[in-house]
Amino acid sequence: MKKFWIVFLVVALLVGGGMGLLWRALHSLDETPDVAGGVLIWRVETDYPEQRDPDFLQQLLHGRALVLSDVLFGLKRAAQDDRIEALLLEIRGLPTDWAKVEELSTAIRSFAATGKPVIAHLAGGGAREYVLACAAGEIAVPPESTVMILGVSAEQTFLKDSLAKLGIRADFVHVGRYKSAPEQLTRDSASAANRAMTESLVVDRYERLVATIAAGREVTDTVARAWIDTGMFDAPSALAAGLVDDVAYADDLREQRFASEDVTYFEDYVHAGGHGRSDHKIALIYVAGTIMPGQSRRDRLLGTVAGSETIVERLRTAAEDDRIDAVLLRVDSPGGSALASDLIWHEVAQVRERIPVIVSMSGYAASGGYYVSCGADSIFANPGTLTGSIGVFAGKVDMTGLYEKLGAHREFVTRGENALMLHNHAMFTPRQRDLLQGQLDRFYERFLAKVSAGRSLSPQAVRAVAEGRVWSGEQAREHGLVDVLGGLERALMAAKWMIGLTPSDKVSVVTYEPQLSFLQRLVLQSVQPTLGVGVALTEPLPSRLITDLIEPLGGGKAVAAAALLDGQPVAMPPFRIVVE
Repeated sequence: MKKFWIVFLVVALLVGGGMGLLWRALHSLDETPDVAGGVLIWRVETDYPEQRDPDFLQQLLHGRALVLSDVLFGLKRAAQDDRIEALLLEIRGLPTDWAKVEELSTAIRSFAATGKPVIAHLAGGGAREYVLACAAGEIAVPPESTVMILGVSAEQTFLKDSLAKLGIRADFVHVGRYKSAPEQLTRDSASAANRAMTESLVVDRYERLVATIAAGREVTDTVARAWIDTGMFDAPSALAAGLVDDVAYADDLREQRFASEDVTYFEDYVHAGGHGRSDHKIALIYVAGTIMPGQSRRDRLLGTVAGSETIVERLRTAAEDDRIDAVLLRVDSPGGSALASDLIWHEVAQVRERIPVIVSMSGYAASGGYYVSCGADSIFANPGTLTGSIGVFAGKVDMTGLYEKLGAHREFVTRGENALMLHNHAMFTPRQRDLLQGQLDRFYERFLAKVSAGRSLSPQAVRAVAEGRVWSGEQAREHGLVDVLGGLERALMAAKWMIGLTPSDKVSVVTYEPQLSFLQRLVLQSVQPTLGVGVALTEPLPSRLITDLIEPLGGGKAVAAAALLDGQPVAMPPFRIVVE
């Protein structure tokens, strides 16, 4: 009998404890972090993607990572929050594109414009991190930091000779003399048009870098250029030259400037959320990644994929919802499939018949990314956005030589002259090349017509800025391809104006991102405290040989991924530009 009661008590304790843990976990789902107010500390040490990764495993590994809109709207809310008295940036790294750096810098300057102090503690890094720090009123660095502003570069890798050693030949057809993406596979150096376009963009970005540093540090352009040409500074020389205002460790800086203040960490502040709701709703829909048919997804070869089916479905949902007053289409894409781009463009046109559509361009909105944007009511871009690239290409690779080197012999049984037109057994015949060129020429004319109609430009004006040429956001505005320079926040203000609101009126921003299940949320809530910053996984190597050889385009995956080498029209730009 005694044993029975012992067993009973043990079981009761286990069951009671389990129920208690379950209640605590369930209760924690509705908890939000406390906002103490005082100094808002934002640790900048990662990229801020446009969208939250919908994959449960990735969220499990990396925690509740902030996306760009979280940061932008969080800073705007904090600037108006009386509990927040100052902003301290602890900048450790910002591995993102130039346009996002500009957008984050603008948000910081808007915060500072309220009169609240903003101090940046720059632990190191390059030009991106330094430019972000320049948005603050004061910059401090630790004693052994190195400030590097090395300049601007654009790199293109040409693999014709490398592929030839493997017995591989690339065969591409394109429209537009600047449509030079295939040159990476078909040439051993840049064409004159490609080189001129690249130089124009590098110069544009360099001048923006100079102007931004000069304005942020209140020095002349001449001084800013001299800093860039010097390139590297240790902490004492950076202080002596005027790049920074103080040399101090982060904890000492906090004690010196904010000893008596409460502290709120930025991630906690964002997760705590805002207060109140609005009767006015604006749908925020993302076109982020390589544009391809099908569902949006993560692809082993292409990285983030903006699937036309997913985007069309979300656009349609917004148009059919009487509570949605406007659509804000956020584009961060180097392009992709011409077919998928056209499907999205068509749905944008359908939505515009009912409610306004405003495009906000992020780092890239080029080629297919511009195609989906050109039919909107208005287009906003950051000065450093890469856009335009109005053109198209298609092609394949001939791997016959590689098979021969491997001693592999292939035989084909076919019917029809073009049965193997898109196969990798040979180059295009002259007749096949003419057939493909005709298809691309007709698509290009339709692309020009859509831009002409959407932007209210004459056909001649569109042709003058097309030919596959990539423009910065600032250049694009000068040529009429973009309406206004500004980021997501400014585009949202335009959306408010178009639905009859003032900039100070509140709206609810609605996204259509997939929601985690109750069980998934429960698991995330229970394990996130132990995960810290996150766990990095090594991505498996691509299985196709050709994709191992190609430099990523525009921060995406290899341009030679299988989906882009099947002879279908592709709209993508040729290179990426790096600010170091």
